[in-house]
Amino acid sequence: MCPVSGAQGIYSNQILPGSRPVLTPGVPRCRTCERLNFQCSFEQDGSGGNHAPRLPPKCRGTKACQECRTMKVRCSGDTPRCTNCQRRKKPCTYLSRAGSTTTEASSSRDDSSSKSASRATVSPELQRSSIASSSTLNATNSTVVESVTALSYELIIPLVNQFFDRMSPLPSFSFLHQSTVTQRCRDKTIDRALQLALCAITSIYFNKHQEEHAKWAQEAEHLILERLEEPSIFKIQASLLLIRYRAAVGEFPRAFIMAGLAARWAVALRLNYEHSKLTPVAQEVRRRTFWSLYLLEDSFCVGLKEFELFDPDTIYLQLPCEDVDFLQERYISTGYLQPGKGLEPDILGPRAAFVRLAFIRRAIMRLSRRISMKEANLSDLFSSMERFQTDLLRLKTKLAPCDQYSDSGSQGVRRSPQCAAMHMSWHQSHCNLYRIFLIEYPEPTPHATVEGISASERALMKDKCLFHAEQIVQLLSDFVQHNNDTDLLDFDAAICAYHSARLILFGAYTSKDNKGPSMQMAIRKAQLCLDVITRYFRFSEQLRSMRQELERVVQQHKSWAESLDNRAIAATGTTHKSPPKLSKDAYIRQRLAIHSLLGQSDFIDDSRDAAPAPPPEQALSTTESPEDGQAAPEPSMDGDGRELYLLNDPIMDPSILFGISYGAGSDLDAWAHNAAIMQGINGYLADVDEQYMY
Repeated sequence: MCPVSGAQGIYSNQILPGSRPVLTPGVPRCRTCERLNFQCSFEQDGSGGNHAPRLPPKCRGTKACQECRTMKVRCSGDTPRCTNCQRRKKPCTYLSRAGSTTTEASSSRDDSSSKSASRATVSPELQRSSIASSSTLNATNSTVVESVTALSYELIIPLVNQFFDRMSPLPSFSFLHQSTVTQRCRDKTIDRALQLALCAITSIYFNKHQEEHAKWAQEAEHLILERLEEPSIFKIQASLLLIRYRAAVGEFPRAFIMAGLAARWAVALRLNYEHSKLTPVAQEVRRRTFWSLYLLEDSFCVGLKEFELFDPDTIYLQLPCEDVDFLQERYISTGYLQPGKGLEPDILGPRAAFVRLAFIRRAIMRLSRRISMKEANLSDLFSSMERFQTDLLRLKTKLAPCDQYSDSGSQGVRRSPQCAAMHMSWHQSHCNLYRIFLIEYPEPTPHATVEGISASERALMKDKCLFHAEQIVQLLSDFVQHNNDTDLLDFDAAICAYHSARLILFGAYTSKDNKGPSMQMAIRKAQLCLDVITRYFRFSEQLRSMRQELERVVQQHKSWAESLDNRAIAATGTTHKSPPKLSKDAYIRQRLAIHSLLGQSDFIDDSRDAAPAPPPEQALSTTESPEDGQAAPEPSMDGDGRELYLLNDPIMDPSILFGISYGAGSDLDAWAHNAAIMQGINGYLADVDEQYMY
């Protein structure tokens, strides 16, 4: 028996000259070794006559082509094209041992001869240019490969574990399956762009690898954009992490544009539809990836149809399930974004409820914008308010008893980050709804829309709004006191904290005792909100302006509470905002939040450069556009001809809240008088209050 192949020896009949046929050794090696081209042990060494078995050389399998290496998929190794490249209609290139690449897609003789002829006709300059460009491309690829190999296992695994332990519970980062991603990191089969983006976002959150995370993000973005036309679930997941990273480091225009690309990829893969033939893990990863992209919209606009990533009417995907079902790989029916598209579950989990609350809050803000633009009447307002109240109450009743939050029994209980974010979003929905009726609040809501409501009804709406703002502060306080230091808060918690602090300070100032204990308590609660934003989001450049504004407001009220003068302090100078760099119509209609990526991107409308400017003499005779012809309204003056609210030092002026005068003293009649004055200059207030719209 052959020790190499395990086959028996083969003998054949040979006819010797002058003798009868005898059975003699024939083929000097077995058929198996002959077929595999191995050195068979039956072959005898001529020198000694002994068997000289020689083990076959260790032959590696067919190397994977460059395309399969990039996609991190198994390559069949077929020539001239592997199975994957043939199916994807991609050029199949193998890397030889000498370092040169061989393209099997063009290995036929006709193609090679035609290419040789074409090379002969190309000028030397073009050949040198082609060689230079190819060498640059190879250098870029080698840089990416070198950087990826620099990410050692000892570096990647701690970052991945920290991501899943602390960041994955947040709604923004819950779309990755822990065991799958961790195993692929160990096997080194994880998508390279996803790996780099995951390490970059984790490093920026926990202040690690400060010199490397920017390079990781840049390389991940390069890998994504160089194959722009090939959407994949890994590309969308990496983009989600990169968008959050770009926003955190202050690269707002890049984050805003990448969000649109990710949304296009998601629609191209039909992620807004169910895919029932997938495994439970793949199906839930698909859902969570889409819903994380849906929640991303709140980072740059709310209530603006033209900037929506997805139309809610075109979403036919179930809501995300809970983490326990996700980890145990169970099929769960969670319902849809809009009730009525399918069967509704009896119990709604915090993750599904958080997504549905985002949908309700956007609808409320669309209503608020319609009222600001005088596009809705009082009957529309009340019917919409009743519908929103019903939706919010129905959502709360669908929560499991363990996910409920009551004033009596839930205080002092540790809540998961996703559960705390869900309850804060529920209360913020009510704040946004009832804030419409606060005609004294420094946001330009036309009084004509709500002036038909009685003073007692407006006071009731104000009390409801302040109650829910107080509940948000209570949730933040409980989270800080009873949760571990490793627990994080979602981006939406900073938004809720900011608005609740402003509302509580506003309520304390407009109360009868605006310098008593109520004001001191309001300042402490606002300081708590500021401390939460500073503690959990210190790294975020996107929230820097929000944090600075809240610091100014808290200091403003401290100065007011300590001052002895209740009289409104007049300004001695004027500080106008720079004119908008976009269309004035868009500037007025699209009032953006202080944290908006779109508002902080500072895009410039360069439409004037589309055509040459007319000569000076012709420009004088050109008809003035309606937009240019509208003069900026003059700021309001008091009886002495002094401006009321634009001050040299707004931080140290105790009578100014959010840059707008409260009026003399704490008399509500005087406050209402100031509000009536401001009603006539809504166009001017749009500039002042633009940053305070949610």
